[in-house]
Amino acid sequence: MAAQRTHTLKRILFGILLLGISVPLIQHLTHFSNVRGLWGAIEEEKPAEFSTKSWFDGSFQAQTDKYLNENFGFRPSFVRIHNQLQFSLFSIPHANGVVIGKDWYLYEENYIRAYYGQDFIGDSTIQENTRKLRFIKDDLEKQGKSLVVMFAPGKGTFFPEFFPDSLKAKKSRTNYTSYIEQFKQQGLPHLDFNAWFLSMKKTSPHPLYPKGGIHWSKYGEILALDSMIHYIENVSNRTLPKLVVEEYEVKRINQAGDYDIAEGMNLLFQIPTYPMAYPKYHIENPERNTTRVLFVSDSYFWGIYNYQFTVSIFGNGEFWFYNNEIYGKTFGLEGLVGERNFLDEIKKFDVVVLISTDANLNNFTNGFIDQYFNSAK
Repeated sequence: MAAQRTHTLKRILFGILLLGISVPLIQHLTHFSNVRGLWGAIEEEKPAEFSTKSWFDGSFQAQTDKYLNENFGFRPSFVRIHNQLQFSLFSIPHANGVVIGKDWYLYEENYIRAYYGQDFIGDSTIQENTRKLRFIKDDLEKQGKSLVVMFAPGKGTFFPEFFPDSLKAKKSRTNYTSYIEQFKQQGLPHLDFNAWFLSMKKTSPHPLYPKGGIHWSKYGEILALDSMIHYIENVSNRTLPKLVVEEYEVKRINQAGDYDIAEGMNLLFQIPTYPMAYPKYHIENPERNTTRVLFVSDSYFWGIYNYQFTVSIFGNGEFWFYNNEIYGKTFGLEGLVGERNFLDEIKKFDVVVLISTDANLNNFTNGFIDQYFNSAK
């Protein structure tokens, strides 16, 4: 009897094991359960295309192996379990360039490098770039257009106190400091959100930066947008629609871009964060929406673009992401800057706005300055 019970138990355990092995295959074939996909820039492997050549040279088998390895059933769930264990037990982030600071503050490494000046490109290069910007400003003004330069804040500069001890270093001269000095010396107007955010760090009624995100908070973003509108009006002598914030709704669970780094880590559970504020707003005087604005920016403009303000406030303007991809009124990729006649495109706008966080000042505007200068001189 005991032997029979043991045999039955073995059969049950084998059945459970077989079922466990089969469930991912069944999920892959039938998708019987909805599984949340992984977040981030992930290249999806495509099924191999069979041919006699691909079979005999082995490329069919190799691609099939890659595809099955990336697309077996419940893979996103297994990845999240793996990432959560690595994060919780060893503080290892499975996301490119992410740094885990003290008290679970998340950074990208280039923001820490920018704070310490480890990416400094030199005063002479920055002086030359500023001189070219002065030329661009004057050239646009001859055409009845305006140039606006905005320095977005950086999370490393805003929260250096939470850097991990292993990355702390001696602070030296930075690209940001040098650019601000050159702008003042050469009389080039600009908006310095970096300094402004630091001045409000202890007095702001809502957080200006999140723990789990790399960009300014939605609250900080709206503050910056309001300043942008007024500044553009002043330098261009034009009137834009008015953004009216009715209230801010405070939510404990971080929304939208306030959790973008943590989202990219693909964890099972949210990291500890503090409540964030989200705007409820409306736009007044929509009939004033006649000033077409071009924004050449890094990722700090994505939130403003996703609010669709380029259409509702900035005259069906465009967002040139890193001076490469073009995003307009369709709110999707509409082309590449390199595929168009550069100066002809600039002529379509009334105002050109250049925006960069300090972590990207080592390649400020991603070639826009030289493209314009070399084309127009």
